Amino acid sequence: MTDPKRGARPASSAPLRADAVANRAKVVAAARAAFTAEGPDVSLDEIARRAGVGAGTVHRHFATKADLVETVLAAAVEDLVATASTYAESEEPGAALRAFLVHLVTEGAATHELAARLRVRAGDVDAAVSGPVADLDRAMALLLSRAHDAGAVHADVDERDLAAIVAAAHAAYVHPLGGERAVALVLRALD
Repeated sequence: MTDPKRGARPASSAPLRADAVANRAKVVAAARAAFTAEGPDVSLDEIARRAGVGAGTVHRHFATKADLVETVLAAAVEDLVATASTYAESEEPGAALRAFLVHLVTEGAATHELAARLRVRAGDVDAAVSGPVADLDRAMALLLSRAHDAGAVHADVDERDLAAIVAAAHAAYVHPLGGERAVALVLRALD
């Protein structure tokens, strides 16, 4: 689950009440689903309807549509961080690293597509996701370190290599002849 307090700040700087936190999370989830299904032109009123809240609730949390778009994209990366943290608890670090990378590539492809569709409606996407991306980098470094310690990947594979492997796996996945089998072939570079 994403942390609804991260991403774009609500219009007020006062701490959010529990119901406001829950409503904000509903809005972000509804916006993500709406943007994924219909693209960036979904109205804030429609997002409010899907979230089961009033339009005023959406506007109290997000001063502009760009703020909401940035928060949705940051939340997508935060979900990947949470998943990486779960994999980091595995007793089989090599398998955990590989499973997470498959998840990252397959879910990441959807996130990349969503980001590309929403970029025109967002303000500064790079700034909005910089914190979550740094968290993701740290989570991946931990998974790699644990896999190294277990002897489950080449000792000379470092974080830059891992980033290149992820990029290659993503390219293989989205290729017309790609898919999960292509990702598995690319991940053999870890062996």
